[in-house]
Amino acid sequence: MSSPVISIVTATYNRSNILGFTIRSVLNQTFQEWELIVVGDCCTDDTESVVNGFQDSRITFINLKENFGEQSGPNNVGLKQAKGDFIAFLNHDDLWFPDHLAYSLNFLQSSGADLALAAGFIDHGEEKSYFYLSGVVSKKYGYHPSRIFVPASNWLFKRSLIQDVGFWRPARELHLVPSHDWLKRAFEAGKRIEPTRHFTVIALPSSSRKNSYKDRMSQDSQRCFEQLRDNPHFREQLAVKYLYNCFEESYYDEKTYYWRFFTKKIKTAFIRLGLNTIEFYMKRNYRKGGLVASYRQKRGLN
Repeated sequence: MSSPVISIVTATYNRSNILGFTIRSVLNQTFQEWELIVVGDCCTDDTESVVNGFQDSRITFINLKENFGEQSGPNNVGLKQAKGDFIAFLNHDDLWFPDHLAYSLNFLQSSGADLALAAGFIDHGEEKSYFYLSGVVSKKYGYHPSRIFVPASNWLFKRSLIQDVGFWRPARELHLVPSHDWLKRAFEAGKRIEPTRHFTVIALPSSSRKNSYKDRMSQDSQRCFEQLRDNPHFREQLAVKYLYNCFEESYYDEKTYYWRFFTKKIKTAFIRLGLNTIEFYMKRNYRKGGLVASYRQKRGLN
């Protein structure tokens, strides 16, 4: 295989029943000059056979000998193996639209940005949430780690950032989740982080699905993958659904409207003081590593 342009890193743990959908969304990309490094966090199910079953030389599987407990460890192993000039992460329960890599790479190269943030949809299943969209960055303010959390599945960045920003830090050392901490450090290092303003990611967070690991839930992943594969209007249908929901709850629900109005004012004041509101909230409500620990419990891992 010739040297890949993009290295994709997927950290996984005992979700072989949904990992296949995620890998297929990579195989279906219009841009094909990639390598996929799947790093198992000491998987004990049939993850290895699922990955090897694709029989694609661009896909590598590494299974850690000891369980790290969250994605920062496996992601760092993947980064050290990466050969591409550009890096993408894809969480094992997320999916990409076929044009994700092509659009993000073209945007990154044409804009001169160091890191591109794709926009995405968030499917919370049965759980209620005020957040249905990801990677939507204010044109007025631009990206700031105090204003928005963007999942790693939405990123594409120059490999050289690893030298300047470093590897992921483990959750046990942080109040923030490791992905937000890394993006915050990239921002503080002066890296140019720009939004693509194009929806190319679907997140199906396991933290929104009680006992998702324990009960090996897969129906939502299968449904979304089949829509991606078979429905040419799927993106537009999701946009209508989620934009309507966001407008309905943020504008017509008085409590949400005023809550968002005042929190925006507070965030602006904190930013002017050099403070991070998201980190401030985490410090008030969780010990270091506490948020990730709560996710593990909800997923049925503890």
